[in-house]
Amino acid sequence: MSTANETFALPDVRCAGCVLKIERSLADLPGVELARGNATQKRMRVVWDEAAQSLDSVRAAILGLGYQAEQIAVEASVDRGPALLPRLGVAAVGMMNIMAFSMSVWFGAATDMGPSTMQYMHWLSAAIAVPVALYSGSIFHGPALRALRHGHMTMDTPISLAILVTLAASLVETLRDAEHVYFDAVIALIFFLLIGRVLERLMHEKSGDAAANLRGLMDVRATRLEHEGTQTTLAASQLIVGDTVLVKTGERLPADGTLLSDLVHVDESVLTGETKPKAAAKGAGLAAGAIVLDGPVEVRVTHVGEASEIGQLAQMAEEVTAHKGRSQRMSDQFARGYIPLVLGGGSLGFLMWFFVFGASFGDSLMIAVAVLIVTCPCAAGLATPAVTSRAMNLALKAGIVVKSGAALEQLGDIDQVFIDKTGTASLPQLAPAASLSAEVLGAARALAAASAHPLARALDDGSVAAVTEAKEVAGQGIEGPDGARLGSAAFVGTPNDTSASLFYRAHDGAVTPITFEEHARLGLSEFLSSENDVARPVTLLSGDSATAVERFAKSAGIAVWLGRQTPADKLNILKAAQAEGNCVMMIGDGINDTVALSAADVSVSFGEATQIAQTSADVVLTQPDLRRVSQAMTLSRRARRLIHQNLTFSTVYNVLTVPLALAGLLSPALAALLMSASSIVVMANGYRLRGVK
Repeated sequence: MSTANETFALPDVRCAGCVLKIERSLADLPGVELARGNATQKRMRVVWDEAAQSLDSVRAAILGLGYQAEQIAVEASVDRGPALLPRLGVAAVGMMNIMAFSMSVWFGAATDMGPSTMQYMHWLSAAIAVPVALYSGSIFHGPALRALRHGHMTMDTPISLAILVTLAASLVETLRDAEHVYFDAVIALIFFLLIGRVLERLMHEKSGDAAANLRGLMDVRATRLEHEGTQTTLAASQLIVGDTVLVKTGERLPADGTLLSDLVHVDESVLTGETKPKAAAKGAGLAAGAIVLDGPVEVRVTHVGEASEIGQLAQMAEEVTAHKGRSQRMSDQFARGYIPLVLGGGSLGFLMWFFVFGASFGDSLMIAVAVLIVTCPCAAGLATPAVTSRAMNLALKAGIVVKSGAALEQLGDIDQVFIDKTGTASLPQLAPAASLSAEVLGAARALAAASAHPLARALDDGSVAAVTEAKEVAGQGIEGPDGARLGSAAFVGTPNDTSASLFYRAHDGAVTPITFEEHARLGLSEFLSSENDVARPVTLLSGDSATAVERFAKSAGIAVWLGRQTPADKLNILKAAQAEGNCVMMIGDGINDTVALSAADVSVSFGEATQIAQTSADVVLTQPDLRRVSQAMTLSRRARRLIHQNLTFSTVYNVLTVPLALAGLLSPALAALLMSASSIVVMANGYRLRGVK
């Protein structure tokens, strides 16, 4: 089965309810495996079986619901929806003029203004209000109308209804030569709502879209070397696998590739979070987005666009908003069922004041409009994604890819950690014992550099040039031109009465056994430290012998360890811990860790781990530094606090403002200010989240 994976931009989406409608509709399509969206980023990720659906049919399904949908790849050339600033400017000018006419009427009423003059002022206000309400208010009317056309409502529905009903009532009153009209309230309402939208968009852009930021690193110009020796400048997106590109000092690599030049230093901090430059030799793989520090260099393209490492990171970044945690599901459920209550509240306000309290039609209408506006659940819909998007962006900057909103939340709940030994708690490469003399180690490495044997590769760190004219004896060892040997005990002519697996014999016949040690992974001691405010009980699990596991555990300071553990054993241990009510984390990097990674509440792997381990993990560390795990847990706890604050605020906001609106204490303009302010407060609170060190 061939599957397609596409992320769509949804400029018309306003709330979690909009996203949920699209998700449900797409999920009902045959062959659609995944449909997950984010209201804050206005994105929808869809995975489908190409035998059952096409890109056009999926897009048509979204369009059929009344929402624009464009591929992220072409989003830059797509209209992102009505421009806010021109509409805000028109609303501001219209409001000032209508307010001037209204003030003339108010003062005129106190000074016996004639009815004809008053009606003239009303008609002037109408002439301004109608086009302004239709143009500046189109940002609300358009999505609301498209939604109604397809049988559902969005957050824009009560807002649009409030504007149009108030405008229509004012026109009717003007035709009846009535004394009171509400054109000033209509335009003031639009003006304050647009201010809220503008500030909300600015806050979102400042908070950052992690996936868009990553893809932006590939939006560069590339210099392609042609076969005839000429150079062609083109967009990175136009490169194909096999092209050779020239990258100068300070330029970003436009695609993943293999280094053709001898040596280069690159800054890969965007991928790894590590600011220290990386040295790469000829034949090394380089990632798109990395900055060349000492070019120019030539690179053969191996992966482009979404297939590149940074493209895959961007896809992972979108996963955090595609998978919803508990807080997001609560927020979605609240927003989904709230719109009918908004409309019901507005109707109740009108009926109560008009029929029960005997208020005028105009006063009752203004109360209903205020209720419609102030109860719009935008803050509740933004409560979780405002924080989640910010947390994802900060995590990526630290070299932490969290694949789901659920994992982001559960990182803060972890109370027991299990960690694999080889390649996870320890470095994947063995290192020679520190007791070896520098002279012997250097000579042995010179021989090892000329061999492809795994033990020789573990000994060779690239610091010593290979011995020339060395002879390798398969299965035994390697001999230098001066008679020095590196290999088995039999090859160097010495009894194998030590635990050493490799021996070096100098040209004078002196034999030195070489033992290897496992070195702790970077950041392990800090991760285990009791001073770490997110430190949890850690158990070391390994398939190695009990002796080897015990030796490493003692050197690393891990009190609880288990050796000779099969994948099934690891799974049973995790399940037993979960059965006791623990929220369990598993950190691993190998194929044998896959089952345990899948079973854990939160699983962590490295960017250098096996592909299957990365796929199974909820969190991938692009930089193999275990301190990042502590940082992710701290970030999760901070994010959850802000999410709870947002949900509490949105609840308190509605509890306080709805009675005020029903009591007639809020004008439509003030209701618009409060509603916009509530969304801005939620976005601003999410932006308070800061990175961790």
